[in-house]
Amino acid sequence: MTTQTDHSDAMEESDSKKNTSERGPFKIWENPELTKPHVWEEIQDADPELVVADFEYSALAEKFGAEAARDKISDLVKASAPGTTSTVLLAQSTPGGMSLVHVWFGPNFPLFRHSHPAYGDCLYYVIHGELTIGNRTLGPGSGMFVPNGHAYRFTAGPAGVEVLEYRAGGGIKGTKGIVMEEKSLDSIQKLIDEHNVQRPNWQQPEKIGDTAYRQQELDFG
Repeated sequence: MTTQTDHSDAMEESDSKKNTSERGPFKIWENPELTKPHVWEEIQDADPELVVADFEYSALAEKFGAEAARDKISDLVKASAPGTTSTVLLAQSTPGGMSLVHVWFGPNFPLFRHSHPAYGDCLYYVIHGELTIGNRTLGPGSGMFVPNGHAYRFTAGPAGVEVLEYRAGGGIKGTKGIVMEEKSLDSIQKLIDEHNVQRPNWQQPEKIGDTAYRQQELDFG
């Protein structure tokens, strides 16, 4: 006997064949397990050339030397890796395809100034915790629109932050995934130093939304 769920699934599959999009077919996802962060001790010997392979840092290389810039950015990535993860919820490879990614940053995580010209316009939506950008603190329900190639940075709140990152194509082909927009090696070193201080406080939530519990503990004790 066909259940209501089976019948609904069959109807949705049938509808997806009739109603198509250039971006892709009908798709459902359900609360996936979060990607695990890197373990700091396990990535310290990683080859700097591989660590920075997706970075564009020609301005720093010209000013401070290619090797010095590469090594400093590699140190930053290694220092910060345990405090952030990205879990892909939807990724369409078709022209103009949409993507939706859940991103977690640990408590007081300082994100370096950067841009993503390869990926197109971005919409950030804060779902739990908070972040500070400039003199604005954004909590759940807040967000920001980042035009393609626009440089930005922010710092996660004391409970960390979970955001949804939505993109809909339109990036510049042939560009690197991350453009380093920090202006000096000293500014990068300050970020590394802060990552080293904050690392003991970074504990990834087990499920999407768990940062809310930590935020409640901070707010109400």
